[in-house]
Amino acid sequence: MNIKLHPYQLEFVFPFRIAHGIRTQTDALFIELESDGFTAFGEATFPPYLPYTREAAIEDLSRVDLQKVNGISDPELILNQHGIMEPPALAALDMALWTLKAKLEHTSVRSLLGISETFSPPRSYTISVCDREEMSKRIDNGMSNGFSFFKLKLNGTDDARMLSDFRSLTKASFAVDANQAWTDVGYALEFSEELQFQGCVLIEQPFHKTDLINTQKLSSELSIPIIADEACQTISDLDKVQDAFSGINVKLQKCGGIAPAYEMIKYAKSLGLKVLIGCMSESIVGCGAGEVLSPLCDWNDLDGSYLVKRVPFGN
Repeated sequence: MNIKLHPYQLEFVFPFRIAHGIRTQTDALFIELESDGFTAFGEATFPPYLPYTREAAIEDLSRVDLQKVNGISDPELILNQHGIMEPPALAALDMALWTLKAKLEHTSVRSLLGISETFSPPRSYTISVCDREEMSKRIDNGMSNGFSFFKLKLNGTDDARMLSDFRSLTKASFAVDANQAWTDVGYALEFSEELQFQGCVLIEQPFHKTDLINTQKLSSELSIPIIADEACQTISDLDKVQDAFSGINVKLQKCGGIAPAYEMIKYAKSLGLKVLIGCMSESIVGCGAGEVLSPLCDWNDLDGSYLVKRVPFGN
């Protein structure tokens, strides 16, 4: 089995503004596996507000030796044999191995995992912080790509204007993501009442990831589900967030790939939590891997391939 690494810059269609800042591109790393004439890709992305880097991922993945691997009986066993890696590198290798295994066995990754569900959850298109003119363009772009459900990024200062602009442009279903921007529970309660009145479907990560007290206060006052993102990275975080949140955002880049995400989803469901399957500014490669798990989830936020320009890699 041959392995190749392809560093790449993902360019956004529109500037991406959230509470953490603004960017027009994101570092990415594509991994390419080839065996018996079949090729499969995996993807790692590195938003600048996270501690992981492409350089570290290249170092991790450069140590991977698959020359003596004949077939893929167990992707997780192969991953475990190559030591500790940071989550994005692990996710890229995991999704490439599962995709290649499916191709070699002439089946799908869903079939390999035993996923028979056919549910298609509501799929959201992200609109980051912007003015009304740009929002109109973003809504049009989303709708032209088949979206009727939107996720508004909030920053704690332009929230009311973002909501007002959105509602003046469309009556479409929507969710919001504060990316930890809210700091005052009084403000959060007051604004969330307006969100509730306007039909908001969910609120993602309103407070700092460690502020479970205010999160629980907000959850207890609202009928809108409160979803953990930054507060819930891996399966080990579920027990501590389950009382403060109504659900979690599962991302392959956070937890390390398809297999860990699958286990995370199953455990979350066993705790009675809702699940949103999300992405980290990935292209069709990373989002396509996340789609494997979409039928198990309540919402789908795998819109990365519509937010970035095309890439010369596929899965």
